[in-house]
Amino acid sequence: MSRDQHEPVAVLRRGGFKRIPSRLAGVALGAALIPVDVLAVLGGLLSRDVTGPIVRLERARITALIGGRLWSEPRGWRAVGYLAVRSLLGILGGTVLALIVAGVVVAVSLTAGAVTGEAVPLFDAPAGQVTYRTVAIFVLPGLILLFLAVQGFIAVAQLEPKLWNVFTRPRSDELENRVSQLTVTLADVVDAIDDERRRIERDIHDGVQQRVVALSILLGRAERQADRDEQSALYGRALSETRHILDDLRDVSWRVYPAMLARDGLGPALEALRERTHLPIHLDYDLAERCPKSVESAAYFVASEAVTNVVKHAAAHSIEITVRQQGGRLTMTVRDDGVGGADPAGQGIAGITSRVTALSGTFDLDSPAGGPTTIRVDILCS
Repeated sequence: MSRDQHEPVAVLRRGGFKRIPSRLAGVALGAALIPVDVLAVLGGLLSRDVTGPIVRLERARITALIGGRLWSEPRGWRAVGYLAVRSLLGILGGTVLALIVAGVVVAVSLTAGAVTGEAVPLFDAPAGQVTYRTVAIFVLPGLILLFLAVQGFIAVAQLEPKLWNVFTRPRSDELENRVSQLTVTLADVVDAIDDERRRIERDIHDGVQQRVVALSILLGRAERQADRDEQSALYGRALSETRHILDDLRDVSWRVYPAMLARDGLGPALEALRERTHLPIHLDYDLAERCPKSVESAAYFVASEAVTNVVKHAAAHSIEITVRQQGGRLTMTVRDDGVGGADPAGQGIAGITSRVTALSGTFDLDSPAGGPTTIRVDILCS
């Protein structure tokens, strides 16, 4: 038997029974939204901007009630086509639900007439005409129709996310552009990794290594010093130098990959970044749940690199970082009140762009001369 034939059963086995009420509500709401979808289709023929809010409403309905992994939103004529076909699917779903409701009403009416012996107005049957024998005659056809109706309901619920993804599937030219973009991004990422390795090497050579050499000189002088007071002073300086070495090592390791990011998530890591920056940072983040590590890592290093650029070049007095998680996407905005004029082709900005585009995200830089500079990042959080 094929996978598709097993799929309805598999859906129910994977906790599907618990989701039946929400899926019923999702299909019913889909039927209720048919007039809205049709109006959006008619409006989309004149202006495709009309379809955006309705498409997002449909996405929220599918995500919250039906479930399934959805790709990015359909836009333009694809959004119009999606809503048109979705209206037909809504009609099918409404018909299936109406049949289920009608079947329940018929079953209850027949059973009540057989038990009480009263008339059944639904069938125009006088009192005493509907008996248990009558109910038994309708049991087998009723069960068959119920089975078909349930199968239809399952099919409609499964078609909802699949229909969405059909209209968001990229075209061949889009795939070619995406492959070209990923090829360029891969080269940029390799260059960024090499630059990062060279920076780490410089940090270790110019910072940690120099302090270790100074520490070894101090310890050597202390070993050769006969004066106890002078020796004690040298050991004190050596101890202080050891603390500086530990601080430098922590800074280097933090810039490579902060342990807090992997352990506690993006929010606490950004809090730590704020505490380590001498400029005041206003941090506003609202994260309903943790994103994949790759998304959190990209978002953190975008903020870290942006803050580093502000400190070095922007002559700013404050920084604002806003992080939101809505509709399965993570959005981040980094804004400063500096002099502006950031170069999109600069090493830092190019590194940020590479990190974001490698995850199929979008990056936007707005930095007019005189400021302010605003960086906006949008990444799919799935």
